[in-house]
Amino acid sequence: MRDSLKEMLYKFIDQYAYELSAARDKDNFKRPFGELVRRDIANEIQSHCDEEIYKVKGSVGAGRWTDVPWIAVFDKRITTSAQKGVYIVYLLNKDTKELFLTLNQGATDIAQGGDGSGKLAFTGIATANNSKTTESLRLRASNIRSKIGQLSGLQFDPIDTGSKPYDAGCIYYIKYTLETLPEDDELYADLLKFIEAYETYYDKVYVKLGKSKNTKEGEKLSPRDQINKISEYINAKGFKYDENLLANFYLSLKAKPFVLLAGTSGTGKTRLVRLFAEAIGAYGDGRYKQVAVKPDWSDSTDLFGHVNLDNHFIPGAIIEFIKKAADDQRKLPYILCLDEMNLARVEYYFSDFLSVMETRDWDEHEIITDKLIPRSCYCGDKNAEDLYSNLMIPENLYIVGTVNMDETTFPFSKKVLDRANTIEFSYVDFDLSDEILVKKPEAVVVDNEFLRANYLRLRIDCVDQWEDVITINDRISNINSVLQKGDAHFGYRVRDEIVFYMLYNKKFGLLSDREAFDNQIMQKVLPRIQGSSEKLANILRELFKLCAGPYAQKNGQTDAQKMENYLMENNTVDFPKSAEKICKMLRRYEDDDFTSFWV
Repeated sequence: MRDSLKEMLYKFIDQYAYELSAARDKDNFKRPFGELVRRDIANEIQSHCDEEIYKVKGSVGAGRWTDVPWIAVFDKRITTSAQKGVYIVYLLNKDTKELFLTLNQGATDIAQGGDGSGKLAFTGIATANNSKTTESLRLRASNIRSKIGQLSGLQFDPIDTGSKPYDAGCIYYIKYTLETLPEDDELYADLLKFIEAYETYYDKVYVKLGKSKNTKEGEKLSPRDQINKISEYINAKGFKYDENLLANFYLSLKAKPFVLLAGTSGTGKTRLVRLFAEAIGAYGDGRYKQVAVKPDWSDSTDLFGHVNLDNHFIPGAIIEFIKKAADDQRKLPYILCLDEMNLARVEYYFSDFLSVMETRDWDEHEIITDKLIPRSCYCGDKNAEDLYSNLMIPENLYIVGTVNMDETTFPFSKKVLDRANTIEFSYVDFDLSDEILVKKPEAVVVDNEFLRANYLRLRIDCVDQWEDVITINDRISNINSVLQKGDAHFGYRVRDEIVFYMLYNKKFGLLSDREAFDNQIMQKVLPRIQGSSEKLANILRELFKLCAGPYAQKNGQTDAQKMENYLMENNTVDFPKSAEKICKMLRRYEDDDFTSFWV
């Protein structure tokens, strides 16, 4: 039988101080008690709130257990972060064993000069603890109370949660102790009072504030509008990329922060990365770095660093940039361009980085990874160890590799291809729009939410879209069953990333469903096909039928010629780009007894 809310809160109040001490002594963040807060209590409260409007989250800290754990009820129209905005939150003082149900404020953006509703990143409790911040929070709390008015049963005199910002930001509260903790009916009646106060705040304060507030350009733009702004910026710079290409590039970065741009030299791959960084405000802000890959790179030390003969650690080509991204308290996007990535064997120098990237997981609401550089690599250099030993791949870092496929470069292994979307560049538009003569390009700064992944684990993060997941998975399974006939099939990683891409596209409405899936066949499936066996040729024939249809059987023509004729006669095939590529790959096989994606 499931515990009541009273029983769970009693356990929370009574035992948290002990669990906190044990978690820190044993350096064990993932103690089972944490699930009581993060899952059990949060889920119980969520079951009594409208899921369309309210999101309930519980936290015992991020990375380490906190002195002030909380369970928050967020109105998703206002905020979903404890760092900003106004929300309902249960706060525990572990020392006095007092639990406060409060209407409260996020302190972080106040500490950074915001007004409580902007999208600014977490700076830590120390920053928010200064007297200027706490006074600002008190004044805002008083101002909000004056607009909402006095509410029966809710108090607003000073409280002591153990956190000065929460104490100062408190608008209303009810206090519980182990002795006064009421039964569930009264607990939910109290929560309802706060929900009513929260709704009054939304109607009387937040909506009016939103109508009068001058938001920063781009802050409230939808992804579709943002892509349009990026396209306008690039056009005004004298370059022209199809908006669907830009949407595809964006969706690929959103699905996985590692994308390959492939094509012949001079088609604008590197320029696109830089222009994209400029358009989102990253280039002039020091948040863009272009690294030219050297042909002699042979292991990860070229990227991460090495120890010299004097036992001093020398940082590699990207490690300082990664550290800068990790240390940026604003958590704005950082773009790293690895130019001509396959001048050296990518799996030699980049495999360690890819392996760490595969450890991405949620820590509360932050994406974390394993450490990039093991402590053993510093060989006793304490200064370097202090600087880099805790460095992970930050959630605001996005990597784009440019790829030229010719006789001077190396092919990619499946390990690399499986971990990226490979976007092919084959068309250049020389049209000069009149916009470049009259319109000055304007960048629109975006925060990290624009690019950051929302999905990492299919069965956990995508539950609300499960019907769509099933539909997409069925399509993918049909393709994989064809690949399996030639031992060219893929695994869960590729499947999941295709699903993520498709879900983002449906959510943001950037491309048609068919165009999006066409991109995924081109970018996640076809690059894996390479070789000289007849099995691969048969795979291409079967894939063409899935993408376009049963091409006519005409005597005296090769299969590639039949496919070409079929595409000329049928301009409404499901996945035209993939079908055309398959036709080219099969033609090369028929001519050379070998084929690959890079034809």
